[in-house]
Amino acid sequence: MITTKNLVIRPYKLEDSECFFKGITDNREYLYDYFANMIKINDSVESTKKYLEQKDLEWQENKSYACGIFSKENHEFIGHISIREIDWRIPKGELAYFIFKKHNGNNYASEALTAFKNWCFANKKFNRLFMKIAEENTASIKVAESSGFVYEGLLKKDYRKREQDLIDMKIYGYTENLELVRTTSQNADFSNLIVKLDENLASRNGDMQEYFNQFNKVDAIKHVVIAYINGTAVGCGAIKQFDSESAEVKRMFVLEEYRGRGIAHKILKELEKWASELNYVSTVLETSNVQVEAVALYAKSDYIIIENYGQYAGIESSICFKKELEKHEN
Repeated sequence: MITTKNLVIRPYKLEDSECFFKGITDNREYLYDYFANMIKINDSVESTKKYLEQKDLEWQENKSYACGIFSKENHEFIGHISIREIDWRIPKGELAYFIFKKHNGNNYASEALTAFKNWCFANKKFNRLFMKIAEENTASIKVAESSGFVYEGLLKKDYRKREQDLIDMKIYGYTENLELVRTTSQNADFSNLIVKLDENLASRNGDMQEYFNQFNKVDAIKHVVIAYINGTAVGCGAIKQFDSESAEVKRMFVLEEYRGRGIAHKILKELEKWASELNYVSTVLETSNVQVEAVALYAKSDYIIIENYGQYAGIESSICFKKELEKHEN
């Protein structure tokens, strides 16, 4: 299940059959140009039950992933999104979606497409997604572009709409290009990420966060790494001197919608490499026991638990780690 500000995007259940059939029937003319096969297949509640059973089987076999788009506020079925034609050798797949006509103008299409795209990359490890959009479908083109898809080319006479002549289709694709940038705490993107990090920590640590805040000052940190995906800042981390031999890892964070891609691990490796270049022989860090993802990351990255150091001594919720670094070769 994917939850956004306004939507819930989830796999179909058999009990969705009636609302699915009603939604398709009520929007028959609106959807027919580009979803004719779906409309023909779902010509009764019984046929819709079979359709949704088939979609569930295809999900289990990793052949396609189809989800209903529902209103978070009242659970109303408002649209559909899916990935099909999956080639697991890449892996890649084709995205298709619709939002029912009466819900147009609420930005639900962009919200759903962005969230589903992120889910595909984080949870199913896709490397490429693409969409075929008719040249005349300017609304869908706008949605694709606002969700990060880029125009890649034109497919001549690729689709027959109703009984008309063949029409050209534009291809919009999305891939993720990760870039790690070394900078300082004066970087505006770092500042913006830290605001979101502190909000996240406050929600997890409660009143204890007030105590930790005094040790998280970042005004003059000279060694910051920011992760960018397609130009968007999605994660960060920093190091500062702990003692003559060790650097302390601070302010590790990845935006929630970009987690699951190994970004935090790559940021951490870059920080370790930088620390080694600065002639530190080890890194240390502290995290909270409620940060279960962080604890798992550090354990997987060969950090060992040590006695709580400095300001974290005696703090039961704190877990401190250390790692011996590989020597940097000049």
